[in-house]
Amino acid sequence: MSDGAALVLNQERNNVAADHPFQTAYQKLISKKEDYWTSGQWMTERAGGSDVQNTETWATYSPLSHKSKASNGLDEGDYLINGFKFFSSATDANIALMLAKTPSGKLSTFLAPLRKTVVGEDGKPRVVTNGVRIHRLKNKLGTKELPTAELELKDMRAHLVGTVDHGVMAIAPLLNITRTHTFIGSLAAWRRAISITKSFAKARTTVGEPLWLIPMHLSLLADLEVKHRGAMNLAFFTVAVMGVVENNGVSTPAAHLPTKGKEAQVVFRALTAIAKAVISKNAIAGIQECQEGMGGVGYMDEPDEPEFNIARLLRNTSVNSIWEGTTNVLASELVRFLVKRDNLTIFSAWFERTLALITTPEFASALKQTWFDFLSRIKATSEPRFILADARRVMFTLAWILSGALLALDAERDGDGVVTEIARRWILSGEGGVGDMVWRDIIRVQHTASAGPSSITNEHLRWDCRIAWGVELPAKQVSGHRSFQGNSSKL
Repeated sequence: MSDGAALVLNQERNNVAADHPFQTAYQKLISKKEDYWTSGQWMTERAGGSDVQNTETWATYSPLSHKSKASNGLDEGDYLINGFKFFSSATDANIALMLAKTPSGKLSTFLAPLRKTVVGEDGKPRVVTNGVRIHRLKNKLGTKELPTAELELKDMRAHLVGTVDHGVMAIAPLLNITRTHTFIGSLAAWRRAISITKSFAKARTTVGEPLWLIPMHLSLLADLEVKHRGAMNLAFFTVAVMGVVENNGVSTPAAHLPTKGKEAQVVFRALTAIAKAVISKNAIAGIQECQEGMGGVGYMDEPDEPEFNIARLLRNTSVNSIWEGTTNVLASELVRFLVKRDNLTIFSAWFERTLALITTPEFASALKQTWFDFLSRIKATSEPRFILADARRVMFTLAWILSGALLALDAERDGDGVVTEIARRWILSGEGGVGDMVWRDIIRVQHTASAGPSSITNEHLRWDCRIAWGVELPAKQVSGHRSFQGNSSKL
């Protein structure tokens, strides 16, 4: 949130005077010293939830007739904010960005400090709350270290950010940043959970055999690695596109990056919604698999043993599919964005150039056919409300196609056998996938000779071991059950 607030204020700095309080607030937000500030983001209300248009907080233009000598200027904004914020993160922050309605009934964005300096009757300055009253702190499932509260705002002094009655446009850059932090956080927690589970498997034996080599567990670990690799490619490509947008291009552009300007903006807007929703959702399922892979040890919530505490990772990561837009909200946002004006045409032009870069015939053929089928389904839908009703499958299918293309390019760039096998499993065998929410008649197993059988073979297990552990499968046979030991060739 502080990062996003800094981006918003940085865009405003050129529009205000050199001594404007926004200049000071920006420097405090980016400070690496002990005087740094943090920022909250207050948007959600009881009536609205993710529907911010139902905001019941109002802003009234009421500039002060004179300025206080004790004030730093930031706490003397021209607007008074009154209302109630139901989920207010970072209640202990220095400043907050928030949405409120002006008398026109339209939303505007405002920045306000949580505290202000006043001069008492004794002539001495003292710090008081800036019209903020905490009703209660939320009792949350996870992220307990971050205080979230229900706040009543009464005559809170605030500054207008951007243009009046264009609040969503003004605060949108912050949402792109916070969504990016969300899916990167989910990806990191998922990676840590995989690492913990693998460390446990290395130290654990069951039915007299090492857990890390038992075929079913080996297959599980390889599947987690495939899914995580697909998510990681999608995540960091989105970050790369963010660089194009924020810097109006990059010094060393990759061939599959969108061009600066309108194309990059359209691609980035779509990718942030997709990556945030899909990665956050799949990370929860992935971490739960890791927890289950450790049995009862994974279920323990031991604060003094953080090296094994997957339970805490699961609790804290669960919020990421809700925070900054639920899966349904982001799927709806994506569909409405793609069908608006020429956005789908712009997105398609970029992605078809990207597909043209893939040189592996099997990968290119499968992905191009899937993309053609996906576009045909979108364009053939008779009414927007029907495609909106199926928005989850739109988003998850598109995520699968995007991740597959990025995996294919990654494999061709590196020439690494494991990377190529991961791409093969994702694109041709459907082993990674993005869950049960894709269009199954579009995302399907490719029945080609190169794809190989879907059943488990020794060769498949060897690749499982390379993917999960980066080593060759030991020659010693491991069956996974005592009844098969010494007789692994028979069921």
